Amino acid sequence: MKKSKVYLNIRKIRELKNLTREYVAEELNMSMSGYGKIERGEVDLTVSKLIEIAKVLDVSTEFIFKFDVSVFFSETN
Repeated sequence: MKKSKVYLNIRKIRELKNLTREYVAEELNMSMSGYGKIERGEVDLTVSKLIEIAKVLDVSTEFIFKFDVSVFFSETN
């Protein structure tokens, strides 16, 4: 089964905002390895954890679901 784009979107948004995994993990009161598992899609996300991640990334949960990095770069070029 194909992993959800949500996990990849979380990582891409974090990278575009120049936030480190360490910073996000700390803000979520998680270990680095625990947060890394989220970005790699190795764990199922709860709604409450997704909301927390969205707050740290300063975006809406809807933005995380709909984010398309190819559209972002084509609009900025």
